[in-house]
Amino acid sequence: MKTALPLILALLLVTACSGPEKPTVTLYLAMQRGDIEQIERHIRWGSDMNRLNREGYTPLQVAVKNGRTAIVRLLLRSGVEVDKPDREGRTALWHAIMGGHTLIADLLRKAGAHMEATAWMLDAAHLGMRKRETVEYLVRHGADLEARDEKGDTPLLIAIRQGNHKLAKHLVKAGADVRAVDAQGRSALQIANSLGLGDIALLLKRNGAT
Repeated sequence: MKTALPLILALLLVTACSGPEKPTVTLYLAMQRGDIEQIERHIRWGSDMNRLNREGYTPLQVAVKNGRTAIVRLLLRSGVEVDKPDREGRTALWHAIMGGHTLIADLLRKAGAHMEATAWMLDAAHLGMRKRETVEYLVRHGADLEARDEKGDTPLLIAIRQGNHKLAKHLVKAGADVRAVDAQGRSALQIANSLGLGDIALLLKRNGAT
């Protein structure tokens, strides 16, 4: 019995040592740093990988917003909730597309992420996005460029009201109707002229607006 006791204690010690390594920094800090080793420790340790941080984002959304593809892959393999919304109700895929991270967006869609291309195109316009990748990705996945918001404006009309020349240019190139009119019957060109937006007015004229 005396001989067996040290052996049992040794086995218990080996078992304890073979468990997952405890993270040495918080998940929040690991995500901010992009520390893959610490993130892996949190996954093995059983940390809640879907919990919102103090800014209201999940770990997956933080990785997406920072364009960290390797960490996105790691989190997806670990089984995180791909469509878990942030504090504002926006998903990781929404953040990927708005940030122009198209490779990450493809990874999320492959993992089953839900997409609302038309609604998100209107979001992009309202938020003053300027990324060509955002417009092209949404159009490629079925966004209706002539959809209207609650005020009756298309994404192009929204961009014009904001004086967002870059977005207007991307939308026109993607096929937006330059002859669209608002709820009051004013054309895109009339709105641009009334706001003194000569560069946008010229863009519209060059593409058929009258």
